[in-house]
This record gives sequence, C-alpha cells and structure tokens, in this order.
Amino acid sequence: MKKLGILPAILAVAVSLPFDAEARGRSHSSHAHASSGSHPHASDSHTGDSHVGGAVRSSISRHRSDEGQSGNATANAASGGSTGAEDDANLRRIRQERDAARAKADAENSAARNAQIAADEEKRRQLLEQAAIRADEEQKRKDAAATLKNRELALLERRQRQAAWEARCQIKPVMSDEEIATCKEVWSTPAR
Repeated sequence: MKKLGILPAILAVAVSLPFDAEARGRSHSSHAHASSGSHPHASDSHTGDSHVGGAVRSSISRHRSDEGQSGNATANAASGGSTGAEDDANLRRIRQERDAARAKADAENSAARNAQIAADEEKRRQLLEQAAIRADEEQKRKDAAATLKNRELALLERRQRQAAWEARCQIKPVMSDEEIATCKEVWSTPAR
C-alpha cells in the first residue's frame, strides 16, 4: 500500500525534473540575494534540497489538484452529462418535431397533389363527356339532315315519276279511245 502511495510522488518528481532546472535558477538567485554571499555552498545545497523538496511538494500538490480536477471533471461530466442528456433530448425532440413538420408538409403536399390530380381527372372526364355529347348531337344533326335530304330526294323522285305518269296523258281536242283510257288511268291511280 505504501509503495503505491510513493509511486505517484516518484512519478511527480520525475515529471517535474525539467522544471527543476528552471526553478533552481530562480531559487538560486533568490537565495543568493538573501544570503548575500556569506555561505555560498550552504545556500547552494540548501537551494538544491529546498528545490527538490519544493519540486516534490509541487508535484504532489499538482497530483492532488489533478485528482481534484479529475474528480471535479467527473462531477462536471456527471452534471454535464445530465445537461448533455437534456441537450440530446432537446435536439432529439427538435429533430422529431422537424421531421413531423416535414412529414406533415409532405402529406399536405401529397394530398394537395392528389386533390389536383383528382380535379384534373374530373375535368378531363367532364370534357370527354361534353365532347361525347357534342359528337352525339352532331351525329343526330347529320342523321336528321340526311333523313331530310332523303325525304326531299324521295319526294322529288315521286314528283318526277308523277310528272312522267301524268305526261302520258295528253289532252287534245280529238282523242282516241286508247288515249282516253290512258288519261282515265293516269288520273284515277297514282304513279307506279
């Protein structure tokens, strides 16, 4: 257990060695001013000892502050995790609302498109019905015109036959019996 407690201190000392040279220069100059040169070796050894002790103390305190910061970071991560979870929940909710709004807009657009297609189909059907009605009426007009024309032609033909039938009878002041019989037949019976 004690070995594990010493290990971080040794690691802290090893990590702080590059900082020792810089700190030693600073502490040496401060001790030199304090001792004013009376014990140069004593101040160097004292400086070296205090520097190593200071380095150990600073590395231990740094280690403790790192642990404290990691503990704080863990606590912050836990509280930040809840904040992050809230942010994630908010983002998810916003994304779901946006997706729902997009789906609603797509559904409305689709419904409007379908309604427009249905209206276009209904209009096309009505136009086809109107075209069929117009074509039927036109055909009826043509048939009526053809029937009328046929009647007129038949009437004309009948009149022509009647005229030819009646042309057989020529009334003269003097007529033979045969001519009289033909005129009687023409006037008493219709044309054949």
